[in-house]
This record gives sequence, C-alpha cells and structure tokens, in this order.
Amino acid sequence: MEEHINDNTIVTIGDINYLWGIFLLIASARKAGMHEPFLVGCKRFTPRARQILEGLGSVGFVDLDHATRSLTCYKPFTMLKAETRFVTWADSDAFFTGNVSELLPPGNEDEIHFRMRPPSELPGLAWKRHFGGDFTSVPKPVLDVWRRDVEEVGGKASAEPHFTTTGSACFCSLSLARHREFLEVWHRLQMKVLPDRDVGVADWSLRIYPQLDESAQNACLAFWPDAPRPQKEFCLNKDRDRMFVHFIARPKPWEGWTKRAFRFFDEYVSVVEWAASQGLALPGPVPGCLKAKNKACMRMLIPWMTLKPKLVRRIKRVLGR
Repeated sequence: MEEHINDNTIVTIGDINYLWGIFLLIASARKAGMHEPFLVGCKRFTPRARQILEGLGSVGFVDLDHATRSLTCYKPFTMLKAETRFVTWADSDAFFTGNVSELLPPGNEDEIHFRMRPPSELPGLAWKRHFGGDFTSVPKPVLDVWRRDVEEVGGKASAEPHFTTTGSACFCSLSLARHREFLEVWHRLQMKVLPDRDVGVADWSLRIYPQLDESAQNACLAFWPDAPRPQKEFCLNKDRDRMFVHFIARPKPWEGWTKRAFRFFDEYVSVVEWAASQGLALPGPVPGCLKAKNKACMRMLIPWMTLKPKLVRRIKRVLGR
C-alpha cells in the first residue's frame, strides 16, 4: 500500500469562480499532512490565482481555456495529464477532514475506488420524464444506448453490463498505468455524446446522459470490457476524522451554507484558519461565511441562502438568459 500512497496525483478542476474551493481542497490536504501532488484543470485563471495555489506546494495546472462544455466534462482529459502510477479525482467543491492518503487508491490495480449510489440516488426524475415508471436500476433503453456508444468510441463493448446501478463521479481513484485506455474511452465518449454547451454540471433535458460526465463514466464502467471494477467498499465516509466531504448543492460554503453542508462548518472554517496561520496567500479577503465568529448568523441565514440560487435561476429563465 505504501507504494500507492507515494505514487498518486490528486486532480481537480474549476474556473476562477471556484478559486476558494480549489484552494481549500488542497489546503485541507496539506493541513492534514497529505503530500500528494495536485493537478488543477483551470479556466480563466490569472497569474495571481496560480501563484496562490502554488503556495500550497506541489501544484501543477492544465489549461482549459479552450473548453466550451461544462468543465465537469474534462475530468478524464485532465486526469490523463498526471504522471504518477495512480490518479485520484476530487471535485473542487469538497475537502478532506483528515489524512486519507492511504485510503485514496483502490486496493488493487484492477479496481476503481468510488462510491456506488443506492437506488434512491439514481437520476429517476430525468429518466421518468422520458421513459415513465420508477427506477431501482438504470433503465434498459439507457443501457442499450450506453452499450452502443461505448462500442462506437472504443471499438468493443461487453454484451451485458458489469452492473446496472451507478456510482458518483465526485471522487474516484484508479491506476493510471493500468487504466489509461479506460480514461481515454471515457473522454472520447463525452466528446461524442454530450452537447457542445455549458448548462452546468447536469443537463436534465438529456435522455441518456443527464448527469454528463457521471453518466458517461458509468456507461464506460458498465460496458468497456477492460474497465476497472468498483471496489467493494467506499472508504472515505466511515470516520468523520478521515472523510472526503463533497458540497453538492448551492450555495457553496465560500458563498453561504446549506443545511446539509453546515454540519461541517467547524472543520471547513478550521482549514481557512490554518491557512491564515501559516502565512499563506489567500484567494482574497476571507468571506464572512468562512469566519468562525459568524457561525450563529450563518445558521440563521441557511433558509435564505438556499432559496437565493433557485430565485436567480428562475429569474434568468423568465428573462430568457
């Protein structure tokens, strides 16, 4: 296992609006004593933004200014730029609560470490809209298209899916040496089947790939014959002191707090305090929502902060923007 830890790159992506998130993801690892190099796919980054992240040590960059799709569609593209034996993907709106270096890579090189979703988390609303019914597994019409598409971009596909549920793409870790071709097929599939537009991290108008990169990743895991097999246990949600915490909804913690995310207020803010105590250059003035003294106020503002993004989206739809 020691060789896994010492030969692993953590990869993430974000535009300049996610600078605080990327900074705190990396800072949380450094605070915990993790020494893995980070590789950041970045868009619209200023030289100053790069310098701030470089101050955290062992941080490299992949320029994504050319990207027209949602940046989430460039996960495998960026992972392929790593130069270590293993590569770990971590969404930039996330952080580590402790040192998880030994937990990141899968137990063996034939596997991928990521979290399988229970049936309740399948994108049933999108599929129900298109296919009707309720789903405890991926609908057969979706599986049929996944198989055809994987075969078209990869030249081959398994006759039957390796599994019929899905896993979460916010985190995954695998052997780059062993599964480079899998990442290449995943990237080619996205470029083939996903619209050349950016509507965010999901596009619920799509019948087959509503969760964009995650849908394509699961298609490849299900039908690419040489795909890594999901590790039996996801190891980063067992111990609060050694977790990967992903903030899935808006607002993000550097903008405000949701009820679900607020459970980790103290741990996340402690990363900001640690970075300041180390004299590190910060992405900017510390937002009020990341100051410990404002905890009670932030708790009271949760209903409004949760409603605000929904109102903004509705107004934009009304205005046709």
